Amino acid sequence: MPPIVRRCHTAFLAITCLLSAAELAAQQTDTTIATAVPKSAVYPVGAADTIETVRIARPTDSVRTERDRLLGERRDAEARWTSVREQGTRLRVSVAQVRDAIGAASAREKLARKDKRDSVRTVAATERVALERSLVLLQARVVVRDAETEEARIARELLDAAIRADDAELLISERRDQVLPDDQTQRPAFQELTSRWLQALRTRTARSYDLEDRRFKLVEAQVALLKRLRE
Repeated sequence: MPPIVRRCHTAFLAITCLLSAAELAAQQTDTTIATAVPKSAVYPVGAADTIETVRIARPTDSVRTERDRLLGERRDAEARWTSVREQGTRLRVSVAQVRDAIGAASAREKLARKDKRDSVRTVAATERVALERSLVLLQARVVVRDAETEEARIARELLDAAIRADDAELLISERRDQVLPDDQTQRPAFQELTSRWLQALRTRTARSYDLEDRRFKLVEAQVALLKRLRE
């Protein structure tokens, strides 16, 4: 090999070695940087998990069975609400009649006192006192009946809300039975149905709280009536 060619060949080898060493150093630097800043520090575990699935565990038949039972209870609740309202109406009529009777007894009592008819006055006074006690008890019963009417109304609304919640859950269960497992194209539909179901559950829960409040007021009215009866 001529000297000049040998020198060029030696220089070429030296340059190649330098480039290889620089490339290796660069690769080692990148690896070190990647190790110094791990992915877990930039993207914590679960950071990309933004999907929360509300699972409807009950099968379709169970939801449908409960819904049918609630429909029967709803009919009974409607009948009870109508009954207690009618009872309240009749009690109010009785209250008006007793007030009229008290007025008539008071008038007889005053007239007997004016005419010096003591026996008539005594009978009229006794009748007036008895009627006044009857009025107090009737008014207390009206309060109880009003409380029962409100309690029955809220109980009916609670059943309405429960039926709507079951209807929404039934739609989800039926769709779940019809689609393929893990079908991502169904996700928007399931999310919309689930939103409706959760709103119905929220209403049902609110009516449940209202019902407990009405029941508490009903018990208070019954306690007050009992006190009147024992006086």
